[in-house]
Order: sequence, then C-alpha cells, then structure tokens
Amino acid sequence: MVGLGLLVFAASAGCGDAKNSAEGADEAGTGSTQGTGDQTDMSEVGSSDAATSDASSDTTNTSSSSDTNTSSSDTNTSSSDTNTSSDTSSSSDTNTSTDTDTGTSTDTGTGTDTGTGTDTTTDTGGDNPGWWLVTFDDVPSPTELYKIDLFTGQSTYLCSLNTNDNYNTSTFGRNGLLYATNASTNNLEVIDPCTCARTVIGPTMVGALPGITVDEALGLYGLETSADQLVSIDPELGNATPIGALGFNWGTGGLTWSDVLGDPYGIDGSSDKLYTIDHLTGLATQVVQLDYNFASVGMEWHPGDEQIYACSNSAELFHVDEDTGHVSVIGPMGIPGHCDNLAAPWENIACVDDK
Repeated sequence: MVGLGLLVFAASAGCGDAKNSAEGADEAGTGSTQGTGDQTDMSEVGSSDAATSDASSDTTNTSSSSDTNTSSSDTNTSSSDTNTSSDTSSSSDTNTSTDTDTGTSTDTGTGTDTGTGTDTTTDTGGDNPGWWLVTFDDVPSPTELYKIDLFTGQSTYLCSLNTNDNYNTSTFGRNGLLYATNASTNNLEVIDPCTCARTVIGPTMVGALPGITVDEALGLYGLETSADQLVSIDPELGNATPIGALGFNWGTGGLTWSDVLGDPYGIDGSSDKLYTIDHLTGLATQVVQLDYNFASVGMEWHPGDEQIYACSNSAELFHVDEDTGHVSVIGPMGIPGHCDNLAAPWENIACVDDK
C-alpha cells in the first residue's frame, strides 16, 4: 500500500498617526504598531512519505514476496533481499503470512510497509501572516489604501474609499477586520481591504486619537493625546473609555501591540522616544531614545518577525531597533502623501497577498 502526505505551511495590529503633525505636513496622528497592513507572502513546506510496496504469492512449496526494507526467511528456508536482514519464522509485514518462503525477495521500497496504508507525513507548520503592511493616504481624492512591502517599503495600490476623510490610524483585529479611526468625524470604522467598503461602527467620544491597536483577543486600545491617556475602545459601539494617564505630555504618536511584550509600544513624535504602555494602568515607561526626528508617526509591530516598523513625513518605511534606538530606512513607499498610519495582518488575507 502507498501512503502520501502533503503539508502546507503558510505564512496578522497597527496604528496610525494623526495627519496634522506638530513639525510639518499637517500631521496629527500616529501609526499603529509597525504598520497596519494587508498580507503578503507565504511559504510552503511540503513533506512526503516514504512509500513501500509489498506483495506475496504462493505456489506449490514456493512463494515470492516484495517488502519495504525487509526480508524474511522461515525455518529450513532462506531468503535473499537487497537490504539483507534475517528473521526467524516471522515476517515484518503486519499482514502476516504463514507460507513457507523459499523464493527470492526483492526490496524496491524506501520505507516500512505496515500493511495499513498509514500516512507518516509530519505537519511542520501553519498559516503565517503576510509580509506586508497597509497604510491610508488621504492626500489623493478620494482617500486611498496601499499595501507596503515589508522588505522594500514599496507601495502597491489596493483600492479607493468613497470619501476624502482623513484616516490617521488603523489596526487589524485578530478576527481579520481592518479597524480605522476617521479623524474627520471621530468615528471608529471597519474598512474592507479588498474593496475599501466602509462600515461606520460609532463615535469614539474622545478628542485626538492618533493611534489604535488590538491585543491577543479583540481588546481595542487607543492613544488619546488630547488628554494624554490610554483608552479602551468598544469594537461594537466605537465608544472609548479611559484606562489611565500616560504620565506626561504626549505629542504626535503611534501605538502598536506586541505579543512578546504583552503590552503596547508607543512612539512620541515630540520627544522621539520609544515607550511601553501598561494596558491595565495606561502608564508609559521609556524604553530608548530614537535617533530619528519624527513628525507624524505611524508604527506597527509585525507578528511575522516580531519587529517594529514605522513611518513619518518622508513616506519611507523604517525599522526601529527597540534595544539601541536606531531607526534604519528600508525604502521609499512611493505614495502621494506622507505616512502617519500602518497596520499589519494577524492572518492571511488573500486579496492583499495576491496584489
């Protein structure tokens, strides 16, 4: 019998920055952790089972059998096999034969035939999120959504919204939905990354909200800089509820969740510092001084490589080293406007992966 197995190993929170910045290009926002975006590449891993064939036939005082990597000889009989092995009065095939084997056994297989057809393929992985981010650009009219390549920074146009409104922060939920805050209306919305169709959830009921992100479940958090506090956001209603004060005067900024940290990261575009923010108390703690002068801020922690990505007025994709504070340029995005929001996928999104 032949067993064959195939495994496919396939390879998903973000915030944005307000468009009107304190330092130029009218930015008020921030980007969510390492960018919000749609999906990108996936890798496949295949595995194959060793196959084996076994056959036996009886004639008068004669039988021939083919077995996988095994041969047998009964008492007072002998058997020759390519991978010669010897047994006494038994066959390694689970379909046990009681015939007296006086013929020749030829080994043509590469595995062990158990006579059950069991597939021994090993599952070595599952789905990984795409290697991309997404960003809203409201300089074009209407507002457009772009996919950003994680390795080059280059943008790919996805779709256009039916509005000219300013979307300064966004994040993918673990449910695959792309949440965004509309800075023009202060509403929380869900945007379809395949078509840019909009679903208005409801008003956030707070002031400037340049960064939103999502935790391991579906807890939405926001960086509310008009009151310098962390808020929780109801994903069904849109309403924001204060969690606690950040502890200092926050300027432009971005927010992104890290599964490794179990808390959000934030960048303050006024001081150019990276912070961790306690999602239970709202208190911000400085991690490192960054070596880049941010104006607007978009940021995202990507679950694929667990690294922080960011963007600003120059519309370039950056990598942020959380240990040293070094901000390195990956490449220009090539979008019409500046960048103040990023979102990364938590799962595969085919319509974006295929672009």
